[in-house]
Formats: sequence, C-alpha cells, structure tokens
Amino acid sequence: MPQIPDAILDLKPLLAPRAIAVVGASDRPGAGSLVLDNLRQLGFPGPVYPVNPKYSELAGWRCYPSLRDLPGPVDSVAILLGYQRVLPVLQEAAAIGARGAWSLASGFGEAGPAGEALQAEVAAFCHEHSIALCGPNCIGVVNFHARAATYSVALPPSAMTPGHVGAVVQSGAVCLGLANAARGLGFSTLISSGNEAALDNADYIAYLADDPQTRVILAFIEGFRRPERFMAAAAKAFAAGKPLLVVKVGRSAVAQRATRAHTGSLAGADAVHDAVFRKLGVVRLDDLDELLEAAELFLKAPLPAGRGVGLLTLSGGQIGLIGDLMAGLDLELPELSPDAHAALEQILPPYSSIANPLDAWGAGNFEETYPACTRIVADEPRIHLIGVARDSSPGIAEREVAQSIVIVEAAAKAASAAGKPVVVFANIANGIEPAVKARADVLGLPLLQGTRASLRAMEALIRYAERRRQPSEPSGPGPVPAAEAAGLRHWLAGQPGSLTESAGKRLLAAYGIRVTREALATSSDEAIRLAAELSGPVVLKIASPDILHKTEAKGILLGLQAPEQVRAGFERILANARAYDPHARLEGVLVQEMVPPGAVEVIVGSSVDPEFGPVVVFGMGGVLVELIKDATLRLAPVTVAEAAAMVAETRGAALLHGFRDAPPADLDALAAAIVRLSHLAYDFRNEIVAVDVNPLMVLPAGHGIVAADALVVRKGDFQQ
Repeated sequence: MPQIPDAILDLKPLLAPRAIAVVGASDRPGAGSLVLDNLRQLGFPGPVYPVNPKYSELAGWRCYPSLRDLPGPVDSVAILLGYQRVLPVLQEAAAIGARGAWSLASGFGEAGPAGEALQAEVAAFCHEHSIALCGPNCIGVVNFHARAATYSVALPPSAMTPGHVGAVVQSGAVCLGLANAARGLGFSTLISSGNEAALDNADYIAYLADDPQTRVILAFIEGFRRPERFMAAAAKAFAAGKPLLVVKVGRSAVAQRATRAHTGSLAGADAVHDAVFRKLGVVRLDDLDELLEAAELFLKAPLPAGRGVGLLTLSGGQIGLIGDLMAGLDLELPELSPDAHAALEQILPPYSSIANPLDAWGAGNFEETYPACTRIVADEPRIHLIGVARDSSPGIAEREVAQSIVIVEAAAKAASAAGKPVVVFANIANGIEPAVKARADVLGLPLLQGTRASLRAMEALIRYAERRRQPSEPSGPGPVPAAEAAGLRHWLAGQPGSLTESAGKRLLAAYGIRVTREALATSSDEAIRLAAELSGPVVLKIASPDILHKTEAKGILLGLQAPEQVRAGFERILANARAYDPHARLEGVLVQEMVPPGAVEVIVGSSVDPEFGPVVVFGMGGVLVELIKDATLRLAPVTVAEAAAMVAETRGAALLHGFRDAPPADLDALAAAIVRLSHLAYDFRNEIVAVDVNPLMVLPAGHGIVAADALVVRKGDFQQ
C-alpha cells in the first residue's frame, strides 16, 4: 500500500487560520457580505480584514484598500472577485506571506481551454509559493472548532454546533445540501473543494485523518486528480481508525474501457473504483441519504463482531417492505435459537410469527413487548447488530413521543447490556421528533431514517468491521525473482506485437501457472504426428498473431483423435481463418492436449486501469463470460485470502463446490493461480495492458488447474 508522502502544502493556514482577509468584501447581498456574516456568527477569534477600496468599514471591521495595506499578517485570503483577478490577488497574498486562500470564482478548468490554461497558471503559482488554495469554483471551507470560515453561503443554525464529522465535497451544491440537512451530526470541518487546482480531495482527507476533532470522514467525489495520493490518504484514514464514507459519482460514465481482451470489458472504470475502495477499507454509498445515515451510524455505534443482523418491527407489512428492500444487500438474518423462540413465546400472543425479522407488536401493548423482544434478540449469540424499526416523525402526538422514547431507552439499554450496536430506524425519511432525537443523543443511540438507506448503513458498518478484522496479510514477494522477471521483460520486448497463445503460455508458465502441453504444426502430417505423441483426444487451434479470439474465427476444434480427423481438422481451421481475415498472418495450427472431463471453466485475467494501475479479474469462463458478466476484481497483486474471496463472490462459485453431484474443484489451486497472475500483471504493468486466461480449467480437488488458452495484449497494441 502506498505511503502518504509529505504534504505538498500545509493546510493549516487554510483550515485553521489565525487571521483572515476577505478581498471583495461588501455590504451588498451576496458572497461579499455572507463571508463576513459567517465569521461574525461563528465568533471567529482572530483578526478579520475586509479588503475593498470602496469602503472604510464593513460589519464593524475596518476595511482596507488592498492586501498590502493590512496592519498585520494573515494566514488565509478569501478571494471574492472574478476569475481574471484571482491570480493578481494570489500574487499580493504571497507577497504579504499568506499561505492559505480560497477562490469562489468560476471560469477556470470547467470553462474550456482558456480557463484550463488559467487554472494551470494559478496551480503552478500556488505550488511555487506554498499557498494552500481551495477551489476555484467552490463555496469554501468551515472549521467549526476553530470557528473559522471562508465560506460564501449562509450557515444554518442546525449546522453551527461543532461535531466530529469532516466532509470533503467537490460539488458546491452538494456541500450546501449536507450543511443544510439538519441531521444533527455535527461537523468538524466542511470543505467544498471545487476545481481542485492546487489541493484535491486526497489532501483534505489526509488532513482530516490527522485532525483530532474528526472521527468520521465523508467525501463526495467526482474524479481523482492524483489516484496514488488518494490511495495513500485513504490508507492513512484507515490506519487512524477513521471511517472514510464516499459517494463516488460516475457509475454510468461511458462505461467500460474495452481492450482486445475480455478482461478489459469486465474491468470497467467503476468496478475498478469498487476494488480500490474495498482494498483501502473505504465505505462506498450510493447517494446522499445513505451517506448521512451511515455517518450517523458510524459516529455513534461500536463495530459489530460478526455479520448477523436481528431486525424488529411493529407489523408484518414492515417485514415485507424490509424483505423487498434487502434484495441485493449483503445482510445476513440468522434464525432465532430455540431458547429465543421459547422466551418470545412467553411475551408475544400465540398467533405471533416468531422469526427474524420479528413482528413485536404483540397485542398492541408494544411499550412492553418491544423492549422485552429487543433484549432477547440482542442476547442471541449469532446476532451482532440489532435494528429496531420505529417511526418518530416531527409533530407526532404526545403519546407517540412517549412510546418512541420508551423504545429508544430500551434499545440503548439492550446495546449496553449485550455490548452490541443497536440502532433505531424510521421507515420514512422526513425528520425525527426533537424530543425523541434529544433523548437518543443523550444516550448515544443512532437514529436512522428511510428503510433502504438504514439497511445500507447497517450493511456498510458490517463490511467495514469485517475489513478491520482482516489481518494485514502482505501479498508477499512474487513467484518470479527480479532477475528472472528482467529476463522475461527482455524476451517480451523482442516479440512482435501481442503474443501468440504459445508465447503467452510461456509467460504464464514462468509464473508457475500450469499450461496445456502443445506444439505448433505447419502441415497436416505434422499435426497427425504431434497428436499421436499426446496420446489422446486433442484440440486444434489456429495460431495467428492477428486472430486473438479464435472462437469468432471458427478456429478451434475439440476432441479429435483419429489421424483422418486431425488431417481434416487442420485443413478446416486454416480455411476458416483465411475466410475470417484474408490478411491475417497464419503461423500454423496448435495441437494441444485435451483437458480431461470434469473441469470447471473459469476466466482469470488482468487489465491496467489508467488511474489505479493493474487489476486482476476472476469470473466464470468460456464464451459466455461477457454475456453473463459474472466477474469480480481486485487491485493487483492480491493475497491468497483476497483471491479466495474473489471466487466466493461470483454467482458461479456453486459450480466449483460440486454442483449436482460433480466433484468439488481444486479451490486452493485456483486461488494460487489468481495470486500468481496478479503478480504477473503487477510486474509487467508497464509492458502489458491485458491478460486473458480463458478458459482456465479447474480440475477436481487435488488435481490443480490448467490454462487452456492465453491472450496477452501488450501496451500500444490495443483498441479503445
């Protein structure tokens, strides 16, 4: 995992300034007055210097004509002028020793080539003079504990109480939405990063990982300017024990970077982002509702010790809703034990259905039944997180308020007694009655809103806890010593274009991946002789550097053994290849051993992501791999545990465990092959853009694997 490098810029002048200058301050409605209003409302303790030659005083502060006229030093300069004047103000800021700045203006990188050039000039100046610039094209930053803000939108009263959630948001509108959400989370820092000319989300995340006031980090990310630094910053947050919760937009981005290999189309950009997040322990959510609910849960709940979830509701209808909305979520609902059944039968009416999720309505006396049922479910050894459904919308009747408080207190008591996270969640996301919220806050109990968002938050907490329990197993040295890899690299450089199947298999074999026995025949007589030497049914394949997908060219024949079959097959394959591509270079026909029956076909391969580097892909193999899309991937290289998890994640994993009386496949050998290929992909990440081993034949347990085909695509020899 990459180590976090020294920060390029010191962010304290921006995020914890001792003195602030506001260039473009004004008494008119708009950003020029809102920045001053926010500083006044927050009670910023340091000097504030409005800068505008039109005024002598603003909002009770003396106003100055320029930065050069200020009576004292400043750390941060808020620039509320148009894009043409940003660089000149930064030059003045550098001259007076300011090392933090924020620019509201648009008209930079988002505005076309001229704006991009100006943004590059601004970025270069900031780096040269060590100025931590937020933006441009953003609404600024707030540090609630330092009571400091260079922020151009009015802060609502609900956001003013300092808390322990740090938020990094590329979109100004989304930042505003989070600030105005009135969820009562309490922010430590609110950062709208905008165009990220000098600082990007990685810089801010790394800063928050060190910030003692931040316990949970939220990020809304549109793109990665420096992927390696993001990975290092995320790793730093994980090491600090601070969950990083991310909404990464762009799942539908014109979607997949297809190379000439199957794995290229399987390793779409968003799948790579998922792999990166998984590796780094980053929690990915789909929307802002999920982000906020997860923040509430991560902030207040301990991590569960296992995967089991127990859910309690007040109606069968709620159970049906939960069941529908759980589809596609990775949540486990263990059956209740016989002891729990017996205890619940003593509490609930005889007509009650006792199961997980549990309808704890009873006979309508749920103020009694709900707490008792919660306690029983929380004591179940196979249940590690408990979700209690209760709607407490603002404005409910006093009796409803009292009932909700009973449930909140019972949930908190069960959490304390069982030492497990217990959460109360509402099915409707329209706010929480203040009295109920206040009581839950005193007890430290998380209150969530929205059924689906609440379930996603629970799933996220469980997955994060699992990631934290994983040992930091190193991937270990690759299977090929450095000197041998250098020799292979030299050999690869001498190959013309992408590798033939035989050449690709040579590379696989060098990494300890077993390949089929085979030889090249340039005549039908030679093919007959080679088939006889292999003593059994053989496969014939076209050998051509210009025909990479042999099935499409009808360039594969299976199960040939008799000499006349081999001769006819040889001629037929050549004829098919000429018809498929009259200009293709035909080297001959591969005569290959036929893998014994009983093997399961899978695909193992790699692709190089332009942002995050090599990834390894696993899926069910054969010609349907791209149709079924049953594949998973990880950043390369992977550990044995990661390889085993990849196999388990696919829908086709059941075939490997012995489906319909078939023998179990050699899962250990398969995991080892994935690990070896991942090291090959990593070692040759600068020379090879994609590898397909399709199919990789997984033999019955104890008999290993065999690579039946191999495609290796070199850098510079692929299609977008």
